[in-house]
Amino acid sequence: MIHHNDIGYWVDDPASLKPEFTPIPVWNPIQFFKLQGKKTVIARNNMEPIKDVRYCVYAKSDQRYYIRKYRNYDLDVLFFYKENLHFSGKSEAVESLRRYIADNNVTLLLNKKQFDEIDEFLLRLWKSHYVEGGKVQYKHYIALAEQYLRLEDYRSYSSGLLGSKTVVTQFESRLRSIWDEIYGIKK
Repeated sequence: MIHHNDIGYWVDDPASLKPEFTPIPVWNPIQFFKLQGKKTVIARNNMEPIKDVRYCVYAKSDQRYYIRKYRNYDLDVLFFYKENLHFSGKSEAVESLRRYIADNNVTLLLNKKQFDEIDEFLLRLWKSHYVEGGKVQYKHYIALAEQYLRLEDYRSYSSGLLGSKTVVTQFESRLRSIWDEIYGIKK
């Protein structure tokens, strides 16, 4: 049941919002993003915020989950927290959300359409790598996205640095092990 007052809206438990919303615990800022359209290549330019997504923030002092609407921060702001043309490099709201995510106090609320889009994408991602039927698990997709995006970011500034090839090899090794784990689950 949703409660409200002058400050905002809250629930006692995100599970009470079912079946209208599917609550998903957030452990990584990437969970607020999805790949554009039908793309299956995980890259910075292909990522966009999930449109009109809501989330709950758990307030320990009140023992409540406050419902919020995501402000569509881009990947550089929420995930990398990098200064760019649209972001000064300082934001209390972004820092607060990142802190809540790090403390495991955020729950993503996906409506049926958003959930189905992600589910369909996980099937497409599997088919882009393997012939036989299957689906990439959500937690593995988040792990892959984090590694691919961090590798892309590292490559953008590391050319010519001592040891950069070693670091790239480590990223590629982690990606291979995640894909091996994904495929191993299917067997």
